[in-house]
Amino acid sequence: MGITEVGIEGERFLMKFLHEKGFTVFQPDGIGLYKGIYYMFEMKHQERFKAPPFDGHGLPRWQIEARLAFFNKTKVAVILVVLDKETNEVFYQYLDKLDAGKHYDTQGLKPRRIYPLTSFKTYNQPN
Repeated sequence: MGITEVGIEGERFLMKFLHEKGFTVFQPDGIGLYKGIYYMFEMKHQERFKAPPFDGHGLPRWQIEARLAFFNKTKVAVILVVLDKETNEVFYQYLDKLDAGKHYDTQGLKPRRIYPLTSFKTYNQPN
């Protein structure tokens, strides 16, 4: 078993162990320290949602609720970062700011909350 598989196996054990002990658990995609301030990051690599009502990106409601509860309790800002599969553009914004603004909730088997592209900042990747 390679180091990646061993690490994944260990993480699965930890998640199960914590859940069995009564913890509510989620895994951030990244935690960073910049100029003395911590940030938590949620990363999505996905296709954009197409209008109507608007073009945008988003994530499942349960992820939003868990991350915003974390933010409200700890005051560690949560930033949603999206790498657009079609255009390779990078979109990012504070999740609390996104959620306070315009959004659209999809329906169906995998409902998501979508935020308009105009609500995000963009990062131009070097070629």
